[in-house]
Amino acid sequence: MSMIKAVSLIKRKQGLSREEFIRHYEEVHVPLALQHFPFQRYVRNYIIIPPGSEEPDFDCITEVWFGSMEDCQAAAEFSASAAYKVISDDEEKFMDRDKIVAFLVEEHVTD
Repeated sequence: MSMIKAVSLIKRKQGLSREEFIRHYEEVHVPLALQHFPFQRYVRNYIIIPPGSEEPDFDCITEVWFGSMEDCQAAAEFSASAAYKVISDDEEKFMDRDKIVAFLVEEHVTD
C-alpha cells in the first residue's frame, strides 16, 4: 500500500524550552491545523536526547498523511493563500521557521 505523506523537521524558536514548545504545538497549533488542513493522519515525533548527547538541528519530526493527491494539492493551495496567515502567525510563536525542512514522500508500509 502506498500513501502520500509530508514529513517536516521542526526546530523550536530560540528561548523556548522543550516543554513550552511541545505544549504550544499540542495544545494550540494542532487544533488550529486540524481546522484548516485535510489531514488523514497527523503525528508529531518529539526527539529524545539521551544524556550527554548533542542536541540535533530539530526538535520534532512531523508527519501528515493525505488520503489523495487532491487533498495534498488542496493543502498546498491553502499554504500559498492569504488565509494561511493564521497558521504562519502561530508558527512564528514557537517554531524557528527558517530551519524547517519539509519533504513530500510516498510512504510504503509492510504489515
